[in-house]
Amino acid sequence: MTRLNTAWSKLRWSLAQRGLAGTMRTALGRLQHQEGAAGLEKPVLHPFDQRYGVDTSGLIGGGDLRTGHKNDVFNTAYYGMAPSRFRRVVEDWISDSEHAAISQYSFVDLGCGKGRAVMMASEFSFRQVIGVELNASLAKTAESNLAAWTGAIGAGRAVCPVRILHQDAIEFSFPDGPCLLYLFNPFAAPVVKRLIERLEAEFAGRPGLLDVIYFNPEAGELLEAHAGFRLLWTGTVELSEEDAAADHVASPEDLCSVYRWVGV
Repeated sequence: MTRLNTAWSKLRWSLAQRGLAGTMRTALGRLQHQEGAAGLEKPVLHPFDQRYGVDTSGLIGGGDLRTGHKNDVFNTAYYGMAPSRFRRVVEDWISDSEHAAISQYSFVDLGCGKGRAVMMASEFSFRQVIGVELNASLAKTAESNLAAWTGAIGAGRAVCPVRILHQDAIEFSFPDGPCLLYLFNPFAAPVVKRLIERLEAEFAGRPGLLDVIYFNPEAGELLEAHAGFRLLWTGTVELSEEDAAADHVASPEDLCSVYRWVGV
């Protein structure tokens, strides 16, 4: 029965993400490549993990991120953000003189997975860094990673308060003051739509106090169509040589978009 439930959950996720035709193409492709895939070596740890003694490597498909939540079918996947891309975009955002000082901003990663971006954000002088993750296993791993990152192994790299919350991103209450929201394409458009509604309610009357960094913005058109958000920048972000060698999922064509809440 457990295997049947697992198969059904994966099928529901695939139908929601890919549609019937896409699901059939994916299933056929897996059958055709099953024999060859069996001989592939296990992926090596990203240098980030080797360097800091953490566990943020690997690709986990959305169909394997089941929690029993009604929005499971809208999970995308887990994959750690390339450090060079993350740091470049955050540094560029910091250099923008049109917003308040970084020390006033809370950095919030919704769908933080194993916490790689949360750890990297804590190297900057934010007011605080918060990672929010619905999947219990990922949240537990993120907490373990954070303990290593802030302890002896990571040489106490965090320069601001940082924590992981195990909860639904749509139910998260944003802290007072300016916020920088980070999204690494954690969920599909139906959940992004609900998130926008939540942001509209949370930041009503607070124009300019929310910026959004959205990597792989598959539902970015929802933000761009909303009168309350202004697109500040969109484009590609170059990978470092180290990341390019270690990252077998990222593409040079991957987009990142940055938005600002201007109010309605």
